[in-house]
Amino acid sequence: MPICLFRVRKTQVFPLSASVKIRLGDIADLEALAHLFCQLGYPEASEGLTERLETLLADPRADILVADDTHTLVGLATTFFVPVAHESGPWCRITALVVDVAHRGRGVGEALVVAAEQAARRAGCVRIEATSAVHRSDAHQFYEHLGYTRESEHFLKRLQVGRDSETNF
Repeated sequence: MPICLFRVRKTQVFPLSASVKIRLGDIADLEALAHLFCQLGYPEASEGLTERLETLLADPRADILVADDTHTLVGLATTFFVPVAHESGPWCRITALVVDVAHRGRGVGEALVVAAEQAARRAGCVRIEATSAVHRSDAHQFYEHLGYTRESEHFLKRLQVGRDSETNF
């Protein structure tokens, strides 16, 4: 039973075309990542992104994959490996996926998902999942086209950091 407590970093680059490659992202990609997060609907993502990216890259359960078109980022996928007690191996969650608007429909998103699936398999994950906002019907069709199915509801509650953090169990 594999336990995903380490990052499965490979130096392998996944070629999508002669110019587009899927590779691991790093702190040098910060500005391009902020631009892509803005296209995903998170314009405030650039505030504090350096610290969040450093935290993500330092976490052995997290990674960021980028689609690099001759040193221009045209897409990203962030993943997180989740240890679970109720299944035989960890899960992989795609926590963000976005392709630059000018590069959509060219296989970039699919290549990022395939690379995430390959990393999940190498880490011993028994499941990969993606969440997508209710209003993103194009994204839902995209995932279904790749063989993903709707199997559960996703519930979300935003928490204010530091508020009511003391609990009595």
